[in-house]
Amino acid sequence: MQWVCNTHPCYICNLEGRLNYHQIQFHHLQGKYRVGALIRDDSVGVPLCFTCHSIFHKRGERLYWEEIGVDPKVYADELYKEWKEINANKTNKGRTSTS
Repeated sequence: MQWVCNTHPCYICNLEGRLNYHQIQFHHLQGKYRVGALIRDDSVGVPLCFTCHSIFHKRGERLYWEEIGVDPKVYADELYKEWKEINANKTNKGRTSTS
């Protein structure tokens, strides 16, 4: 989901009132959001800056989301919906109508 990394700030920094667009990485949600042992689904992830991503992995995903009191799946779903709408619009612009 390079689109997310290029167009959205770090999710955690943004929650804390900072708009950080620096070194954004796409974090695939783990645990109950994962679709199998090794499968990473691009529809289930959030943008994180390098610093937050590092801290996040050191502390543990479930613990961190619980500490900040956020369900990241809600935001991941919003991002995926936005991405699908953008792609649908691109597809529709490429089609020509015949009258």
